[in-house]
Amino acid sequence: MATGYYITARVSKFPLDYAVSSEEAQALLKHHQAVHPDATIEPMDSYFERSRAETLTLFPLSRITRRFYEAMLGVLPPQYMSGVAGFFLSEAVTERIHAQFIEYNGRTYGGYADLARETRRIWTIADIVALESQAGDYTPTLDWFPAD
Repeated sequence: MATGYYITARVSKFPLDYAVSSEEAQALLKHHQAVHPDATIEPMDSYFERSRAETLTLFPLSRITRRFYEAMLGVLPPQYMSGVAGFFLSEAVTERIHAQFIEYNGRTYGGYADLARETRRIWTIADIVALESQAGDYTPTLDWFPAD
């Protein structure tokens, strides 16, 4: 369990500051609110949970082009997990979130997966079947990572 506090603001992708105690966080907050009126104090655990959830939404399970899929095979050494569909990029996006790529039924798919033990979310063939059951004629096929 992480301890401490971050000072965060919507305009910054990363924390503005770190404090060990709530008293120190209050003092830093006053300092940062002069520049960032929306600055707030966020416990580290809350910050990491929010950050993980936001990162996962940037690249949900999606159809991708074969070109995208094959490019990912050559970017970094692919990592495989026993009993898990597809492969993962060996370098994490952040913390334990990795891009996962799967080939199934003649199509290719990708999305961010959370490999942390306590919050694990890995894509499965059942997820692909569910995605395809909801897909329509105009479901986009991504040719590269979505812009954040």
